[in-house]
Amino acid sequence: MDTSKIGKQITNMRKERGFTQEGLAELLGISPQSVSKWENGHSLPETALLPHLAKALDTSIDSLLTESNIHILAAFYGDGMESYNVTSRLNRLMENDVLDIEVNPVSLACAINNNRPKYVIVKYQAEQGVYYLFAAENKRLVINRDAKGLTLPGKAEIVAASYGAAKMNYDVMNKIEHYRVFNWNEYRADHETFPSDPLNDDKDYLTFVYLNSEGIHMATCEEGESIACNADNTGFYRKLANLENFIPDVPTLPEFGKGWECSWAAALTAALRAMGTDTGYDHVMGVSGACYRLAFCSPGWDYSSVDGLVAYDYATPGYRAFGYSPEMHGRVEKADRAAHRERMMKEIRNNMPVLGINLRVAAEWGVICGYKENGADLYCRTKYDGPAIENDPENINGSPPSNGDNSGMYGYMQVDNWPFIIAYFTDKTIPPSDTENLLNSLKVMIDSSKQEGARNYSTGFNAYETWRSDLLDDEWYEKNDDEQYTRRFSVNQFCSLALYDARRAAFNYLNGSVSMLPGKTEAVSRIAFLFRLVSENAEQIHKMLDSGEYLEGARARAFWTKEMRHKQAELLSVMLNAERKAVTLAEGVVR
Repeated sequence: MDTSKIGKQITNMRKERGFTQEGLAELLGISPQSVSKWENGHSLPETALLPHLAKALDTSIDSLLTESNIHILAAFYGDGMESYNVTSRLNRLMENDVLDIEVNPVSLACAINNNRPKYVIVKYQAEQGVYYLFAAENKRLVINRDAKGLTLPGKAEIVAASYGAAKMNYDVMNKIEHYRVFNWNEYRADHETFPSDPLNDDKDYLTFVYLNSEGIHMATCEEGESIACNADNTGFYRKLANLENFIPDVPTLPEFGKGWECSWAAALTAALRAMGTDTGYDHVMGVSGACYRLAFCSPGWDYSSVDGLVAYDYATPGYRAFGYSPEMHGRVEKADRAAHRERMMKEIRNNMPVLGINLRVAAEWGVICGYKENGADLYCRTKYDGPAIENDPENINGSPPSNGDNSGMYGYMQVDNWPFIIAYFTDKTIPPSDTENLLNSLKVMIDSSKQEGARNYSTGFNAYETWRSDLLDDEWYEKNDDEQYTRRFSVNQFCSLALYDARRAAFNYLNGSVSMLPGKTEAVSRIAFLFRLVSENAEQIHKMLDSGEYLEGARARAFWTKEMRHKQAELLSVMLNAERKAVTLAEGVVR
């Protein structure tokens, strides 16, 4: 009898059960030195101890003393919700280092009486090392010296997936491979996502067999629920239908004055990134044409002038540039809210964020990216989140709990207001090429610049003229009180910041696109140059209006002088003339 092989088997089984030599010795009432002698092959356990040792290691006496090169360390037969330990059974069935059985209740000497698909998962020791294997019910499990078991990855890796019931289920690994491109962190168990047997009128089940750094595991959920990946991508778990769901890694939106000033484009950028699209804010502004936008509300001078979609549809070209179409719903009636809430939850479960306006604090765009309590609570990213998380003790962690720096999926804020516009991603197709997107962007520039306006907003060239005219209306500033003066000054600052942000994005996008149209490089380069001039003038206006502090009343009147307003009007004229030239050049490029 080869005591060294037996000693190695005892060592492996002890470690598998989580015992130290001292712990096993204490359980058996012997000294740690005795256990060490067994494991080093210097002696064998006494006959009287064998039943107690086998029980402690959850094996049989025969398995302990068999001089095998292959030994089953752990094996479970089950469905991911309930299981039986079949380690001893498989060790007894192994003959001459070969295990070859059909997986079923008879061969495993146990039965699980339910309608869920079942697997056996195995961890075994071979001469070359420790390996893992699995087999579905009614399939063969084969382990021998030539079998190539699975080794452990660093992150969770799905190795088998089925959808259906015990009597009839589909191998859906091909579906899992297909869905990998969407970077889903959750898989919904329904017949839209996975194929379902047309003869099955009972519940279907989604089951994963997966590996991680700790071993081989199963996860199962029933139809209407989902299997989700945990935050560090090391494991999967069953998520009940009415519990929370959050899309991971939705980028934070910088607060106003710190970048990404168009809240609609900022929300779209964050949503696309969360869905795995490698893009940036300037690119989104460019391909959508929002970088050329200008709307101005007169005589009301309203903050809403800076809204990305207030007077022109940049959403359609913006979504189309990435292979989607926007489905917009404005001012949803209360009777229809429940249906939209259900749809939002479904989109979130499929890792598809939803854009909405007026989610928190003010009427700006944000990203709806999570829910709790079956949608009773919705969660979002907006440009107002940073100060709330930093300053409000009740919201310091957001939801899910923050890791301390408000990064990744953490710190989402609860939606305070039902959105009065909702935008879904629909009709996924292959996105246009970069060249096609550039041509479409130039077409939007031409069209949006020449629009007169909509509702109470002037747009494009007309917005420049309206804004300039209002700045030169000296009589208005003389006769209106400090409150009206302060409000107009504040709106002017906000609109100037948005204009600078947009034209800076326009230059960056166009300058990076010069080489995309061979034969028209000079024209595109000239358009980019004109927008550099426009952005420089816009920056000059922005800096001129930045007092470094909040001003109101007489202080605002003293700072924002007639000379400053006339200077701004002059710069707007320069910008307008440059953009007229850019549009003329763009018309030649797109012909």
